[in-house]
Order: sequence, then C-alpha cells, then structure tokens
Amino acid sequence: FYMYLILSYFFYIVAIAAGYTAAFDLLIQLFPDYGFVELTAGFFVTAMFFPLVPLYPGIDSGEWLLAVVCYTSLVFGVILGNQARKTKT
Repeated sequence: FYMYLILSYFFYIVAIAAGYTAAFDLLIQLFPDYGFVELTAGFFVTAMFFPLVPLYPGIDSGEWLLAVVCYTSLVFGVILGNQARKTKT
C-alpha cells in the first residue's frame, strides 16, 4: 500500500517539477529581467495551470520533452494512486 502511495506522490512531484520548469522558461522569455512580483505571479498562475504550461515549449519551439514527462508522470501517478487505494481495502 505505502509503496504505491509513495511512488504515486513521486510521479506527481515529477509532473509538477516539469510544469514549473516549463513555466520558468516561459517567464524568462516574457520577462527577461524578472523580479519578485513576476516570479510570485508566475508561481501562482503555474499552480493553477501546470498541466497546460508544458504545451507552450512544444508548440512554440518544438521541445516536447517537458510535456511528455509531465503527462506520463501524471498518468503513472493516477495509476499508482488507484492501485494504492485498491490494495488498502
């Protein structure tokens, strides 16, 4: 039970990290001299839309790695979370 749960959270963390990496790349492109306000606003916007943010580098410059990592990690996180819930009962 705990192994599935820990692995599920690990994959969710990887997906969030991929989303924030893509968001940081987007922030650098939009605001090259970013400050605290832009970084804080980017953090909260990314928190709401982190599954969508990795699509931007793929569409804009053809770098699909972050999107693939984000979405496959989300899929594995959901699968392992469901497996943890099944083995608990």
